[in-house]
Amino acid sequence: MPKAQKARCRLDKFVTDQAAGLRRLLGQGGFQVITVMSGQPGAGKTTATVNLAAALARSGRDVLIVDQDRHGRGATAALGLQARAGVADVLAGRCTMESTLLSGPDNIQVLPLGGGFQGIGRLAARDQARLAHAFERLQCGVDVVLVDMEEATDPDVLPLGLAASEIMVVLPPGNTAITQNYALVKRLSHNFGKRQFRLLLNRINTPEQAQAVARNFAETAERYLGVAVDYLGYIPTDERIAVGGHARTPSLDAMAAAPSTSQFRKLADGLLRWPSASGLGGVGGFMQRLVEGARLVDACRRG
Repeated sequence: MPKAQKARCRLDKFVTDQAAGLRRLLGQGGFQVITVMSGQPGAGKTTATVNLAAALARSGRDVLIVDQDRHGRGATAALGLQARAGVADVLAGRCTMESTLLSGPDNIQVLPLGGGFQGIGRLAARDQARLAHAFERLQCGVDVVLVDMEEATDPDVLPLGLAASEIMVVLPPGNTAITQNYALVKRLSHNFGKRQFRLLLNRINTPEQAQAVARNFAETAERYLGVAVDYLGYIPTDERIAVGGHARTPSLDAMAAAPSTSQFRKLADGLLRWPSASGLGGVGGFMQRLVEGARLVDACRRG
Protein backbone atom coordinates (compact mmCIF):
# COMPACT_ATOMS: atom_id res chain seq x y z
CA MET A 1 0.00 0.00 0.00
CA PRO A 2 1.44 3.48 -0.90
CA LYS A 3 2.55 5.68 2.00
CA ALA A 4 -0.07 8.34 1.25
CA GLN A 5 -2.84 5.74 1.31
CA LYS A 6 -1.54 4.28 4.58
CA ALA A 7 -1.48 7.75 6.12
CA ARG A 8 -5.03 8.39 5.00
CA CYS A 9 -6.19 5.05 6.47
CA ARG A 10 -4.54 5.94 9.79
CA LEU A 11 -6.19 9.37 9.75
CA ASP A 12 -9.62 7.86 8.96
CA LYS A 13 -9.21 5.37 11.80
CA PHE A 14 -8.14 8.17 14.16
CA VAL A 15 -11.21 10.25 13.30
CA THR A 16 -13.49 7.22 13.72
CA ASP A 17 -11.91 6.33 17.08
CA GLN A 18 -12.28 9.92 18.29
CA ALA A 19 -15.95 10.00 17.29
CA ALA A 20 -16.62 6.66 18.98
CA GLY A 21 -14.79 7.77 22.13
CA LEU A 22 -16.74 11.02 22.34
CA ARG A 23 -20.00 9.17 21.80
CA ARG A 24 -19.23 6.77 24.67
CA LEU A 25 -18.19 9.69 26.91
CA LEU A 26 -21.56 11.33 26.30
CA GLY A 27 -23.39 8.06 26.91
CA GLN A 28 -24.81 7.79 23.41
CA GLY A 29 -25.54 4.55 21.65
CA GLY A 30 -25.15 1.00 22.93
CA PHE A 31 -24.10 -2.48 21.96
CA GLN A 32 -26.32 -4.12 19.32
CA VAL A 33 -26.34 -7.56 17.73
CA ILE A 34 -28.50 -7.77 14.62
CA THR A 35 -28.94 -10.90 12.57
CA VAL A 36 -29.82 -10.25 8.94
CA MET A 37 -31.62 -13.22 7.43
CA SER A 38 -34.13 -14.23 4.79
CA GLY A 39 -36.16 -17.32 4.06
CA GLN A 40 -35.49 -17.00 0.34
CA PRO A 41 -32.16 -17.27 -1.52
CA GLY A 42 -31.23 -14.18 -3.52
CA ALA A 43 -33.22 -11.78 -1.34
CA GLY A 44 -30.35 -9.28 -1.14
CA LYS A 45 -29.50 -10.11 2.46
CA THR A 46 -25.74 -9.77 2.08
CA THR A 47 -26.02 -6.55 0.06
CA ALA A 48 -28.21 -5.10 2.80
CA THR A 49 -25.74 -6.19 5.49
CA VAL A 50 -22.71 -4.66 3.76
CA ASN A 51 -24.38 -1.37 2.90
CA LEU A 52 -25.91 -1.03 6.35
CA ALA A 53 -22.48 -1.67 7.88
CA ALA A 54 -20.97 1.06 5.70
CA ALA A 55 -23.70 3.54 6.67
CA LEU A 56 -23.20 2.76 10.37
CA ALA A 57 -19.42 3.03 10.08
CA ARG A 58 -19.72 6.43 8.42
CA SER A 59 -21.92 7.60 11.28
CA GLY A 60 -19.05 6.86 13.68
CA ARG A 61 -19.98 3.35 14.80
CA ASP A 62 -17.45 0.54 15.11
CA VAL A 63 -18.99 -2.34 13.16
CA LEU A 64 -18.22 -6.05 13.13
CA ILE A 65 -19.81 -8.25 10.45
CA VAL A 66 -20.02 -11.93 11.37
CA ASP A 67 -20.13 -13.80 8.07
CA GLN A 68 -21.87 -17.17 8.50
CA ASP A 69 -21.76 -18.14 4.82
CA ARG A 70 -19.78 -21.32 4.29
CA HIS A 71 -19.77 -21.20 0.47
CA GLY A 72 -17.87 -17.95 -0.13
CA ARG A 73 -20.91 -15.86 -1.11
CA GLY A 74 -21.33 -13.79 2.04
CA ALA A 75 -20.15 -10.40 3.27
CA THR A 76 -16.47 -11.40 3.15
CA ALA A 77 -16.59 -11.92 -0.62
CA ALA A 78 -18.90 -8.93 -1.16
CA LEU A 79 -16.26 -6.68 0.39
CA GLY A 80 -13.50 -8.15 -1.75
CA LEU A 81 -11.85 -9.90 1.19
CA GLN A 82 -10.51 -13.43 1.51
CA ALA A 83 -10.79 -15.47 4.69
CA ARG A 84 -7.54 -16.69 6.18
CA ALA A 85 -9.09 -19.06 8.71
CA GLY A 86 -12.36 -19.83 10.48
CA VAL A 87 -13.73 -20.75 13.89
CA ALA A 88 -12.95 -24.41 13.26
CA ASP A 89 -9.27 -23.45 13.04
CA VAL A 90 -9.54 -21.55 16.33
CA LEU A 91 -11.08 -24.57 18.07
CA ALA A 92 -8.38 -26.80 16.64
CA GLY A 93 -5.71 -24.49 18.05
CA ARG A 94 -4.28 -23.62 14.64
CA CYS A 95 -4.79 -19.87 15.11
CA THR A 96 -6.25 -17.23 17.41
CA MET A 97 -9.63 -15.59 16.97
CA GLU A 98 -7.89 -12.25 16.39
CA SER A 99 -6.02 -13.66 13.40
CA THR A 100 -9.30 -14.54 11.65
CA LEU A 101 -10.48 -10.92 11.68
CA LEU A 102 -10.38 -9.03 8.39
CA SER A 103 -10.42 -5.27 7.83
CA GLY A 104 -12.76 -3.93 5.16
CA PRO A 105 -13.73 -0.48 3.84
CA ASP A 106 -14.45 2.26 6.38
CA ASN A 107 -12.69 0.19 9.07
CA ILE A 108 -15.48 -2.38 9.05
CA GLN A 109 -14.24 -5.57 10.70
CA VAL A 110 -15.31 -8.92 9.28
CA LEU A 111 -15.22 -12.27 11.05
CA PRO A 112 -15.68 -15.11 8.52
CA LEU A 113 -16.91 -18.20 10.32
CA GLY A 114 -16.65 -20.64 7.44
CA GLY A 115 -19.51 -22.70 8.81
CA GLY A 116 -17.51 -23.35 11.98
CA PHE A 117 -20.49 -23.39 14.36
CA GLN A 118 -21.97 -26.71 13.33
CA GLY A 119 -22.25 -28.91 16.36
CA ILE A 120 -21.28 -26.18 18.82
CA GLY A 121 -24.08 -27.28 21.16
CA ARG A 122 -22.37 -30.66 21.51
CA LEU A 123 -18.92 -29.26 22.25
CA ALA A 124 -17.34 -30.03 25.60
CA ALA A 125 -17.91 -27.32 28.20
CA ARG A 126 -14.19 -26.54 28.15
CA ASP A 127 -14.22 -25.89 24.40
CA GLN A 128 -17.34 -23.74 24.68
CA ALA A 129 -15.71 -21.67 27.41
CA ARG A 130 -12.53 -21.32 25.35
CA LEU A 131 -14.51 -20.09 22.36
CA ALA A 132 -16.45 -17.63 24.50
CA HIS A 133 -13.20 -16.29 25.93
CA ALA A 134 -11.81 -15.85 22.42
CA PHE A 135 -14.85 -13.79 21.48
CA GLU A 136 -14.63 -11.77 24.68
CA ARG A 137 -11.25 -10.47 23.58
CA LEU A 138 -12.82 -9.07 20.41
CA GLN A 139 -15.36 -6.85 22.14
CA CYS A 140 -13.20 -3.73 22.52
CA GLY A 141 -14.52 -0.90 20.39
CA VAL A 142 -17.40 -2.80 18.79
CA ASP A 143 -20.73 -0.99 18.87
CA VAL A 144 -22.74 -3.02 16.37
CA VAL A 145 -22.46 -6.66 15.32
CA LEU A 146 -24.24 -7.53 12.07
CA VAL A 147 -24.60 -11.26 11.44
CA ASP A 148 -24.84 -12.11 7.74
CA MET A 149 -26.72 -15.40 7.91
CA GLU A 150 -27.09 -18.10 5.34
CA GLU A 151 -30.68 -18.77 4.30
CA ALA A 152 -32.19 -20.19 7.48
CA THR A 153 -33.25 -23.55 6.07
CA ASP A 154 -30.50 -25.46 7.88
CA PRO A 155 -30.81 -25.87 11.68
CA ASP A 156 -27.04 -25.51 11.97
CA VAL A 157 -27.22 -21.80 11.08
CA LEU A 158 -29.96 -20.85 13.54
CA PRO A 159 -27.92 -20.40 16.76
CA LEU A 160 -26.52 -17.13 15.43
CA GLY A 161 -30.06 -15.83 14.96
CA LEU A 162 -31.12 -17.01 18.38
CA ALA A 163 -28.17 -15.24 20.01
CA ALA A 164 -28.97 -11.87 18.43
CA SER A 165 -30.82 -9.11 20.22
CA GLU A 166 -32.57 -8.21 16.96
CA ILE A 167 -33.58 -10.17 13.87
CA MET A 168 -33.91 -8.30 10.59
CA VAL A 169 -35.79 -10.19 7.87
CA VAL A 170 -35.04 -9.09 4.31
CA LEU A 171 -38.10 -9.56 2.11
CA PRO A 172 -38.00 -9.13 -1.70
CA PRO A 173 -41.20 -8.83 -3.74
CA GLY A 174 -43.27 -11.84 -4.79
CA ASN A 175 -45.68 -14.32 -3.25
CA THR A 176 -43.01 -17.01 -2.95
CA ALA A 177 -40.77 -14.70 -0.94
CA ILE A 178 -43.64 -13.74 1.35
CA THR A 179 -44.54 -17.39 1.94
CA GLN A 180 -40.96 -18.45 2.65
CA ASN A 181 -40.23 -15.55 4.99
CA TYR A 182 -43.49 -16.07 6.84
CA ALA A 183 -42.45 -19.71 7.31
CA LEU A 184 -39.11 -18.50 8.69
CA VAL A 185 -40.79 -16.19 11.21
CA LYS A 186 -43.20 -18.99 12.17
CA ARG A 187 -40.35 -21.40 12.77
CA LEU A 188 -38.34 -18.99 14.91
CA SER A 189 -41.47 -18.11 16.85
CA HIS A 190 -42.84 -21.62 17.46
CA ASN A 191 -39.58 -23.48 17.98
CA PHE A 192 -37.42 -20.88 19.68
CA GLY A 193 -39.76 -18.33 21.23
CA LYS A 194 -38.77 -15.28 19.15
CA ARG A 195 -41.52 -12.68 19.55
CA GLN A 196 -40.26 -9.62 17.67
CA PHE A 197 -38.83 -9.14 14.19
CA ARG A 198 -37.68 -6.21 12.06
CA LEU A 199 -38.74 -6.18 8.41
CA LEU A 200 -36.74 -4.66 5.56
CA LEU A 201 -38.29 -4.78 2.10
CA ASN A 202 -35.86 -4.99 -0.82
CA ARG A 203 -36.22 -4.16 -4.52
CA ILE A 204 -39.56 -2.38 -4.08
CA ASN A 205 -40.67 0.28 -6.56
CA THR A 206 -42.74 2.67 -4.44
CA PRO A 207 -43.22 3.49 -0.74
CA GLU A 208 -46.93 2.76 -1.13
CA GLN A 209 -46.19 -0.76 -2.39
CA ALA A 210 -43.72 -1.30 0.45
CA GLN A 211 -46.15 -0.12 3.11
CA ALA A 212 -48.93 -2.35 1.77
CA VAL A 213 -46.72 -5.46 1.76
CA ALA A 214 -45.32 -4.68 5.20
CA ARG A 215 -48.74 -4.03 6.68
CA ASN A 216 -50.18 -7.31 5.35
CA PHE A 217 -47.15 -9.29 6.51
CA ALA A 218 -47.18 -7.74 10.00
CA GLU A 219 -50.94 -8.13 10.47
CA THR A 220 -50.87 -11.78 9.39
CA ALA A 221 -47.91 -12.56 11.66
CA GLU A 222 -49.57 -10.86 14.62
CA ARG A 223 -52.93 -12.55 14.06
CA TYR A 224 -51.75 -16.11 13.49
CA LEU A 225 -48.37 -16.23 15.22
CA GLY A 226 -48.75 -13.66 17.97
CA VAL A 227 -45.48 -11.93 17.05
CA ALA A 228 -44.65 -8.29 16.38
CA VAL A 229 -43.13 -7.30 13.04
CA ASP A 230 -41.68 -3.79 12.96
CA TYR A 231 -41.44 -2.31 9.45
CA LEU A 232 -38.07 -0.59 9.04
CA GLY A 233 -38.37 0.69 5.47
CA TYR A 234 -37.60 -0.35 1.94
CA ILE A 235 -34.69 -0.39 -0.48
CA PRO A 236 -35.80 0.70 -3.96
CA THR A 237 -35.09 -1.24 -7.11
CA ASP A 238 -31.65 0.06 -8.06
CA GLU A 239 -29.37 -1.53 -10.64
CA ARG A 240 -26.45 0.44 -9.22
CA ILE A 241 -26.54 -1.69 -6.08
CA ALA A 242 -25.67 -4.72 -8.21
CA VAL A 243 -22.86 -2.77 -9.86
CA GLY A 244 -21.44 -1.81 -6.48
CA GLY A 245 -21.70 -5.40 -5.24
CA HIS A 246 -20.01 -6.74 -8.38
CA ALA A 247 -17.17 -4.31 -7.84
CA ARG A 248 -16.77 -5.70 -4.31
CA THR A 249 -17.51 -2.37 -2.67
CA PRO A 250 -20.58 -1.12 -0.79
CA SER A 251 -22.91 0.87 -3.00
CA LEU A 252 -22.48 3.78 -0.56
CA ASP A 253 -18.95 4.12 -1.89
CA ALA A 254 -19.54 3.20 -5.53
CA MET A 255 -22.81 5.06 -6.02
CA ALA A 256 -22.97 7.95 -3.58
CA ALA A 257 -26.04 9.49 -5.26
CA ALA A 258 -28.00 6.25 -5.72
CA PRO A 259 -31.55 6.22 -4.26
CA SER A 260 -30.68 3.06 -2.32
CA THR A 261 -27.81 4.86 -0.58
CA SER A 262 -30.06 7.43 1.07
CA GLN A 263 -32.35 4.62 2.22
CA PHE A 264 -29.47 2.79 3.87
CA ARG A 265 -28.48 6.00 5.64
CA LYS A 266 -32.04 6.40 6.93
CA LEU A 267 -32.05 2.78 8.01
CA ALA A 268 -28.79 3.25 9.90
CA ASP A 269 -30.10 6.42 11.58
CA GLY A 270 -33.20 4.55 12.72
CA LEU A 271 -31.19 1.59 13.96
CA LEU A 272 -29.12 3.86 16.21
CA ARG A 273 -32.32 4.78 18.05
CA TRP A 274 -33.21 1.17 18.83
CA PRO A 275 -33.01 0.13 22.50
CA SER A 276 -29.59 -1.24 23.43
CA ALA A 277 -29.20 -4.96 23.92
CA SER A 278 -29.74 -6.04 27.51
CA GLY A 279 -27.70 -8.71 29.22
CA LEU A 280 -25.20 -9.24 26.42
CA GLY A 281 -22.24 -7.42 27.91
CA GLY A 282 -20.42 -7.18 24.61
CA VAL A 283 -19.26 -9.77 22.12
CA GLY A 284 -18.44 -12.25 24.89
CA GLY A 285 -22.03 -12.15 26.14
CA PHE A 286 -23.24 -12.61 22.58
CA MET A 287 -21.07 -15.72 22.38
CA GLN A 288 -22.61 -17.10 25.56
CA ARG A 289 -26.06 -16.68 24.04
CA LEU A 290 -24.78 -18.35 20.90
CA VAL A 291 -23.71 -21.42 22.85
CA GLU A 292 -27.07 -21.55 24.63
CA GLY A 293 -28.88 -21.24 21.30
CA ALA A 294 -26.80 -24.05 19.83
CA ARG A 295 -27.71 -26.28 22.75
CA LEU A 296 -31.39 -25.47 22.24
CA VAL A 297 -31.24 -26.27 18.52
CA ASP A 298 -29.43 -29.52 19.25
CA ALA A 299 -32.06 -30.46 21.84
CA CYS A 300 -34.88 -29.72 19.36
CA ARG A 301 -33.18 -31.82 16.72
CA ARG A 302 -32.72 -34.74 19.10
CA GLY A 303 -36.27 -34.43 20.40
